[in-house]
Amino acid sequence: MSAKIAAQLVTQRRFLPLLLAQCLGSLNDNLFRYALVTMVTFSGLTLFGIERDILVPIAASMITLPIFLFSAIAGRMADRFDRTRIMRVTKQIEIWIMLLAALALVLRQPLLLLPTLFLMGAQSAFFTPAKNAALPSLMAPHELVPANALLSGFLNVSILAGVALGTWLAVRPLGPEIIGGALVVIAILGWLSARQLPHVDGANPDLKLNFNFLAETVRVLGYALKAPEVLRPLLGAAWFWMLAASIITLMPVFTASVLGADETVVLLFSALFTVGAAIGALLCGALSGKGDALAFSIAGAIGLVIFTTDVALATWSNPLVPEGAPLMDASAFFAERGNWRLLADLGLAAVSAGLFVVPLQAMAQRRAAPELRGRLLAAGGIMNAATATLGQFTLAFIAMGQLPIQTAFLLIAGGSALVALVTIWRLSLRRKAASAPQ
Repeated sequence: MSAKIAAQLVTQRRFLPLLLAQCLGSLNDNLFRYALVTMVTFSGLTLFGIERDILVPIAASMITLPIFLFSAIAGRMADRFDRTRIMRVTKQIEIWIMLLAALALVLRQPLLLLPTLFLMGAQSAFFTPAKNAALPSLMAPHELVPANALLSGFLNVSILAGVALGTWLAVRPLGPEIIGGALVVIAILGWLSARQLPHVDGANPDLKLNFNFLAETVRVLGYALKAPEVLRPLLGAAWFWMLAASIITLMPVFTASVLGADETVVLLFSALFTVGAAIGALLCGALSGKGDALAFSIAGAIGLVIFTTDVALATWSNPLVPEGAPLMDASAFFAERGNWRLLADLGLAAVSAGLFVVPLQAMAQRRAAPELRGRLLAAGGIMNAATATLGQFTLAFIAMGQLPIQTAFLLIAGGSALVALVTIWRLSLRRKAASAPQ
């Protein structure tokens, strides 16, 4: 049933333009971000002599910090104004930001690249709450899990495309210039897609705006604390974004320092992770039926425990490869059969992550009261940004603590085990309450 619903959604104006606008925006974000990370890791791009283990998470945090700062204001706007109009305006602003990004890449100027990342994060901060708040109005309740599965699945495909192009082109002659031109074209296509969406009026048109982001952030988080039925899935989704940010930030240095491999292996791992996450999300959407599908979240969390632990165990005894040492490419890496275990672990961990997050996103959207939906889901955006920022600095914390890089995978496994136990406990409480005599 869910597979049939998903197939119908991709032909409809109330969904397809939203899917395209989100995927094109994600493609741009990851194309630019991963080009920058690759230039720092493999091409010697630096700022004030900061080591790459510190500069990479700083650059990554520049795109999540504004999401943390501005999501509360954006959520308030999503409850007041036409939500699809907000998406159209933010996609138009993205075109100008991508023009600045193209200039920064052509000049190869870190002092301009980092502020551009900040502006990209700010644009996402206003787009995402409007998108999330509009989705329950555009979809019927039973369509939310399939719709979120499609959005998550194709989001991962667009991430993969951005990572692949950014990683490969950044170290090629004229690569940064080609990336800059692509960023502008993709932003224009995203804006044209958003223009096709039907109107979705705000649920609270008399709501007053408050541009004090600190006060509004505290207020929005307070709304979430008062709605525990929405807060719980939001916290679960925040954990997903933390582990995803950790893996994305960790992978280039892990590949070079622990595995002795170059950017082609980073690309291989990124492909595995994003395709696996897309498969997990689409499987959840196809098999979930019309319920909350929490069983998929539990299975995904358990899979994350197993497979990330095995990544750490498989590489724990590897000696560190010094900077400047020769690195093997993907073909040489793949030729060593001992590395197949690592490839399987990363791919299955990604499938588990995709299974884990989709039911939680749909659950939060379904449970949020319409008049507060924008702000409640913006609270989720704030938590996602906060946890993603922590995830991006996992590498820096490990470096400062002089711990093995594999420690990050053990931390992911431990957190996933805790999430699985809490979800199982909550599900058992719900079933007991449902079976109790009335």
